Amino acid sequence: MVFVGATLRLQIFEQRYLELVKSCMKNQQGFVIALIRDGSEVDDTPEIFPVGTYVEIVDWDSLDHNLLGITVQGRQRVRLHNIGVNAQHLMAAETEFLDNLEAKPTELVDDNLVNLLQALHKHDFVAAKYPEIDYSSSIEIAYKLCELLPASNQEKQQLLEIDQADLLYERLRAIINQLENLSSADDFL
Repeated sequence: MVFVGATLRLQIFEQRYLELVKSCMKNQQGFVIALIRDGSEVDDTPEIFPVGTYVEIVDWDSLDHNLLGITVQGRQRVRLHNIGVNAQHLMAAETEFLDNLEAKPTELVDDNLVNLLQALHKHDFVAAKYPEIDYSSSIEIAYKLCELLPASNQEKQQLLEIDQADLLYERLRAIINQLENLSSADDFL
């Protein structure tokens, strides 16, 4: 799963995905990443969630053992229709690009969200993955937190599907409160 603005590193080795990457790079287009709801990607037609993220390849390199490494970046949320499998054994669907959430001024965003992301950004992993974060963009702040918070894939999928910025901030605050309550309970034990 990947959020708008987030990056994801992938190792590609299956021929069908190598062909997908080749086609994407040749045609200067991206592809969609969607979370599997049920089933398996290998030798199966899995059921996937209807909202995913259109990504573009932003970097690539050759890896050991004939692997291709690519880095993709989330560009826009999409809704998928008429999902199936194409002749290349790849999931295929009609895509409807969803409006990107409209940011509100960061001064209207809960300072706790900004402070939490700033604290996370001090960790080596986050700083290496995102050397620069635009703290003036409330949507970037929200999506970076969606990616970094320890939540289940289903919870993150629910966050991805939210189509109003205020609801996204509200849900993030609720998750953070739950995590703080768990931390307080651990301290008590």
